Amino acid sequence: MTSWTDDQLEQLANISNHKMVEDAGGEYRWMHNVSGKWEVHSIKVFEDVNTPYSWLYFWVDKWDEELKNRREKAFRTKNRKLRAIKRNSRLDNKTKVLRLRTLMPEYTTVDIANALSITRQTVSRYLNS
Repeated sequence: MTSWTDDQLEQLANISNHKMVEDAGGEYRWMHNVSGKWEVHSIKVFEDVNTPYSWLYFWVDKWDEELKNRREKAFRTKNRKLRAIKRNSRLDNKTKVLRLRTLMPEYTTVDIANALSITRQTVSRYLNS
């Protein structure tokens, strides 16, 4: 697991955010554009252009895999919390609706109603109060 944020990993996994720059001595440096400006990615200086590209393809695959794993973990965590809210018999429907809205802001009133097996009008009333 790397210390890159999800946004940075997404930028790193995009191959167009990398380039190899030849310096005055005929050696190559690996540069990346993650934060809006080009920065040196590797302190190693390469003698030919093929070596850094092979490293790039290797690491792009690793970063893409890590980003995918992080997103899957976040999805599983959200679904676990969603199921916990739905199953909690101590909560009334209004509290469940409000918690679902907080947990899943992308959910529409119909989605929340379907998740809790209540009507759309009831969900709207709870959200508007």
